[in-house]
Amino acid sequence: MSEPQTRLLVVKAAMVSNGGAARDIMRNLPEISRKFETKFACLNILESQRKSIESLGVEVLCPDNQWEIEGGLWNEISAKQDRSSKRAWEGLDGIRRAVEWADAIHLTTGAGSMDFASLVPDSKPLHLHFLESKPGIFDDVNHLNSDGTGFWRAKLVHMLQFYHRRRIISSFQRFKKNKSWIINANSKFSASRLWKEYQIEGGVLYPVVDISEFNSNPTNEEKEALRKLRSQGIPYLVTVGNMSRFKGVFEALEHVSGCDLDLVVIGGGSSEQNQLFRKKADSLGVDVQILSNLNSIEMCAIFRNARAVVGFSHGEAFGLTPVEAMAIGTPPLFVDFGGYTDTIVDGVNGRLLSRGDLEAWRKAFEQAKDEETRESWAREGVTRIQELGLTPERHVERLKKSIDSITTV
Repeated sequence: MSEPQTRLLVVKAAMVSNGGAARDIMRNLPEISRKFETKFACLNILESQRKSIESLGVEVLCPDNQWEIEGGLWNEISAKQDRSSKRAWEGLDGIRRAVEWADAIHLTTGAGSMDFASLVPDSKPLHLHFLESKPGIFDDVNHLNSDGTGFWRAKLVHMLQFYHRRRIISSFQRFKKNKSWIINANSKFSASRLWKEYQIEGGVLYPVVDISEFNSNPTNEEKEALRKLRSQGIPYLVTVGNMSRFKGVFEALEHVSGCDLDLVVIGGGSSEQNQLFRKKADSLGVDVQILSNLNSIEMCAIFRNARAVVGFSHGEAFGLTPVEAMAIGTPPLFVDFGGYTDTIVDGVNGRLLSRGDLEAWRKAFEQAKDEETRESWAREGVTRIQELGLTPERHVERLKKSIDSITTV
């Protein structure tokens, strides 16, 4: 007779934004529910997500009056959002019974998540998947304007966040004292930030990447999408991200200027931010195109036909975009910082380059044009994806080892 499955309560506060962390959980829950007896708790959720999770036979705990993320400067300074999420967790019907039911908790960081830990007794095994630091708490890049201006305002806001920063640091202190509470980061870079910011040593649990939607050869639908989106024959680079300074999209302009290449931005920002971006591009002589709300076919079309996919983010936790570029076979050229260093091996499956070394970037753009280089990097890119094991099966296998290590303490 087989042993009963470990009862696992999976927790992530904010799901409605359907960002990378939420999508990662949705990809992994089918395999998690096969390996564990599972319940899921959150503070907000899309109806499509709820139906998908419940179809697995997994109970979903979420308030009828769903919690909403509040932005704004005062919230950043006062930690008002964190206090509201704590109240929402405390008022969630059935959550204390679920904690008591569980043999272990699997908690993923993000807006509103860390306050859930206040409901968990020290005796209950808890595994935290640490994705990234809260933007702006330990650096001032996120407080800069998208074009890099606003230096003194950014410094002032960062300084005024001392209360919020202290509150976040205190939320991690229980992990230092409890052998039944452990942390895995989503990349080696995130693990290094975990140590730098909280003096906690953590392992690495990579997220899942669904590369099945990126065909190795273009479909007819993809070819048609390209004809609608781009003029034929004009070489271009593509970068992905919003117009925040953190994503470095404005910096991409400075590195592309003078290289006879267009720049396509997948993402963009407000109309005001986009207008400012186009004005900057004109001043640097770069033709730009901003594309938003692309489906997977359109994104494949833009990626596949680019000279390269480039990225200048200031500390991306994992770096999904280079992996997507590898899956399609387009050279990834990224700054040598952050989670990009987990996925790109310089000169083997792409390039890692210093921010601001314009000559090195110019040479890399030329290197990416060479067909033999592109084919070699594409082959090595697929090998790298396989080495990292970015599948739900490998992810849950690693998660189960971590859960087993704390439920047997």
